[in-house]
Amino acid sequence: MNKQNRSSTAPCAKTASEKAGMIERIFAILDCFTTEDPQLNLTQISNRCGLPISTTSRILSGLVAHGAVERWRNGNYSIGMHLINLAQTAQPMLSIQETASPCLDNLERATNLHVQLATLQGTGALIIDRRDGHQQLPLYYHVGDVLPLVPTAVGRVLLAFASPALKSKILDNDDFVWPSYEVERPSAKDIYAELDKIEHNRITFFDLTNIPVNSVAVPIFDRGMTVVAAISIVVKTGTVPLAPKLATLIKATAMDIQRRLAGPKSKRILPPWDAGDQ
Repeated sequence: MNKQNRSSTAPCAKTASEKAGMIERIFAILDCFTTEDPQLNLTQISNRCGLPISTTSRILSGLVAHGAVERWRNGNYSIGMHLINLAQTAQPMLSIQETASPCLDNLERATNLHVQLATLQGTGALIIDRRDGHQQLPLYYHVGDVLPLVPTAVGRVLLAFASPALKSKILDNDDFVWPSYEVERPSAKDIYAELDKIEHNRITFFDLTNIPVNSVAVPIFDRGMTVVAAISIVVKTGTVPLAPKLATLIKATAMDIQRRLAGPKSKRILPPWDAGDQ
């Protein structure tokens, strides 16, 4: 009886494993496309995702058939309209981005500095909007890039208000991402203490001297007092003090965004398409 049970469940486990492997391959291919390289040929995709040409070609054919990837006449591939349409259903993120947009404009105009808006995505901070300041930064991120949580101000804010399970996943094995700056790597205990401080003060400063950029970040709460995003100002190290002026401005911006999120949603006003028939 036990033998029969084992034989009947083994194929299911194998199938689940194979499906997980296929999903990883699909996303490895999709992740090859960036804002700098929106179109890639088969060889480029194969090299970037680390899959054989034949495997890459087979998966791409399936993605093209479902509209997730588009194949151009020159043989190049790009993200397809199916994925773009699906992305439009990410209403919570789009709502935050749309609501925060004028506030980011105001903050950038007031400071002439780089501004970033990010949300928690898995174990990283997804940049959903940004404004370019007048400084030429040694590091540059695009909308859609995912930043590590521990070595960034905006990431630490999001981690501070994340679930205990996520904090444990990132910190307890002491293998979190830390850049190769000439700065001593903090311990997990130090980071936990910093997160408690951020949760209490609702602001953090990432202002070490031996790193390319410094930043200040604050959380953004929704009407239920859940942190849904974080906003940061990024400066070239040693150029602009983060406190008190920038800290005051970014706190005011976060409050403005929160008021807008808690307020009534603006209604879309469409043109009177049928006016000619009246």
